[in-house]
Amino acid sequence: MCLAQGKWVLTKDEDGIKVYTRLLNTGKFKEVKVDFELSATENQLIGVLQDINHHKDWSYGTKRTYVINRKGKDTIIYYSEVSLPWPLSNRDLVIELSFKKDTVNNLLHVRAKSIPGIVPVKSGLVRVPSSLASWDVTVLPGHLLKIEYILSADPGGALPAWLVNLGASVGPYNSFTKLKAIIEKQKAN
Repeated sequence: MCLAQGKWVLTKDEDGIKVYTRLLNTGKFKEVKVDFELSATENQLIGVLQDINHHKDWSYGTKRTYVINRKGKDTIIYYSEVSLPWPLSNRDLVIELSFKKDTVNNLLHVRAKSIPGIVPVKSGLVRVPSSLASWDVTVLPGHLLKIEYILSADPGGALPAWLVNLGASVGPYNSFTKLKAIIEKQKAN
C-alpha cells in the first residue's frame, strides 16, 4: 500500500462516528479513517468480525463472503465480493484477517489485508489489486471500546478516482452504524 500524505480532513461527524479522508501519495484515491466508541466487550467485537458469513449484514456493499481457511484462532483467510451499482462491475478480493492482542496496553490490533493468488480471477468481476484495513481498538473500562479504523484500497479496473472518492466516507459510516446495531441487538438477546 502507498503511504498517505497530507492531513486528515473530517468529512462526516454523526452519531458518534467521525470519518476523515486524505489523498494517498498517488494523488488518486483517498484513504479513510474512522474514529468511534463502541459499547461492547473485546470478545463481542471479535465475534462479529470473525463471523465471516455475516459480514454482508454490516459491511457496506458486501454481497457475499466465505471462509477459505482458518489459520488458528487469530487468522482467517476469506473471500469477499463487493457490489457496485450498474454499469460498474462488482469487485472481489481475498482477505487475510488477523487479530493481535496487546494485554499490557489493553489494545487489540486487527488487520484485514488483501492477498493475491489464492482464488482465480472470476469472469465478470474486477479483482481488487490492494486493500489494507487496520483496526486499533483500545479497551476502556465499562465495556467500552475506542476504535480507530484506517482503510487504504485500490479498487482496480477503470473506475474514475473522483467517483471512488465521492463515496469514501459513506461506506465506512454505514458499516459502523450497522456494526453498532448488530452488537446492540446481540447484547439485548
